[in-house]
Amino acid sequence: MNARTFRALALSLLLAGSAVTQAMPARFPTPPSAAELNLSPQQQLEWEALQADAVALRQQLLVDLASNLPELEAALAAPDADLDLLAQHVQSQVLYALWQTQPIRQRRLAFYQSLDPQQQTQVRTWLIGVVQRLERVISAVQVLQAG
Repeated sequence: MNARTFRALALSLLLAGSAVTQAMPARFPTPPSAAELNLSPQQQLEWEALQADAVALRQQLLVDLASNLPELEAALAAPDADLDLLAQHVQSQVLYALWQTQPIRQRRLAFYQSLDPQQQTQVRTWLIGVVQRLERVISAVQVLQAG
């Protein structure tokens, strides 16, 4: 598997990462609750809907990824495997997954922009925790690749 194929596959795994990490002992930080953010009842409904929709999408992306892995494995096992074509296929799947997440990202940004500065700080603090967890995941993958 060439580096481009591996990177595309790794990115697709990271896109589905939150669903994967739910089964792992060291989870990503959970988003602040509506109570922690001191949201209005209307904001709470939107916040909870955003979280539920994001979880559902990540679970669907994970199912889609898992359903494509046997095909990828079989294609890689073929003696005449076209790695360039496979890389393009994986890349198109990753781009499609990114496209599917766009509406939720837009809703999240609009919601974030509706928050007051203190609430925005709480959300950014949570996002910093997510980024720090991603850094640890990437470091672990780098260790595995080196070994």
